[in-house]
Amino acid sequence: MSTVLSAFSFDNTLGALLVGGLISGILYGITCTQTYVYYERGAGDRPSLKAFVALLWLLNTLEFVFDAHMMYFYLISNFATPAALTVKPVWSLLIHVLITSITDFLVRAMFARRIYRLSNKNMILTGLVLATSTFDLVVGLVITVKAFSLSSIENLSKLSTLFYLNFAAGTSSDVYIAVVLCYFLNKSRTGGFNLRTDSIINVLMLYTINTGLLTAVDATLGMILYAAMPNNMVFIAFYIQLSKLYVNAYLAILNNRELLRDKVSEGVSIHLSRITHPSANNRPSTTDETTRPGTGKRLEPLEIVVQTSIDRRTDSQQHLHRGMLDGPGPSPSTYKFEDSKEPLTFDRRTVDSL
Repeated sequence: MSTVLSAFSFDNTLGALLVGGLISGILYGITCTQTYVYYERGAGDRPSLKAFVALLWLLNTLEFVFDAHMMYFYLISNFATPAALTVKPVWSLLIHVLITSITDFLVRAMFARRIYRLSNKNMILTGLVLATSTFDLVVGLVITVKAFSLSSIENLSKLSTLFYLNFAAGTSSDVYIAVVLCYFLNKSRTGGFNLRTDSIINVLMLYTINTGLLTAVDATLGMILYAAMPNNMVFIAFYIQLSKLYVNAYLAILNNRELLRDKVSEGVSIHLSRITHPSANNRPSTTDETTRPGTGKRLEPLEIVVQTSIDRRTDSQQHLHRGMLDGPGPSPSTYKFEDSKEPLTFDRRTVDSL
């Protein structure tokens, strides 16, 4: 046993577990805050979305409970007992893998739903997301089952192939989702014809990139550290953050929809404080008064009729509103440009599906 213990260092085992647990606690606190904010702002959302958010919060809560149990087991119950690192891993550590895989799968499924709508129901693009996500879920389940048969933590190296597949599937899926969503959002740009619409699309792309980037970087670091140090807990400190990063990124998108709604709902202000009236010599003269200067005659009220024409078209390559259509909202506003054959439809309902 002394030979086995000599291979361990408290810094890269219990130390890594402690740091990972502290970061996990911070992220869970952010999750709780964002969940509360969501229910405050998302009162008008459909019940299924509210239930989905509740499920994500519940899974994150279970993960945090497992994190706390894992830390208590190794740092308190087995305080000053290094031999605990040489026996079978605690059950909460092993179950954590499965919960993480389930949470990641659920969030990726929501992104797959967006891809399905944005891509005009392209089953190939959507199927690739679901395939990699399902594969990641199955691998996580297999890891959990096999890990219960391990005799010690250092034997996690026997599952190296499965861990590599798990990390690779998750990372590739995250990158793929970000690339595909950004591609379709970028296609929806107006080319500068409508800066407000382009600004909204830029925000959507930023959220999409951040969602995939955070989780992809965390998973990549975990995979690299596992490849370099498979017999300690450093990679676990990164792995236990994955689902919390995913959930927080998703909730951040939901909670910032109000900002995007305001951008969509901004009206055009037309100041009519100075109206031009025809004079006797057919030259325009302007005044703010209701009587013509020098005559004392009262002007008849000027009636202004504004007619709004909305041109709605359907293009197989341009369905931003379908890609984001989820909740209730007003009629869409269509921006039509002379130099563009593909008008962009963007409304508040588009934002509500984020």
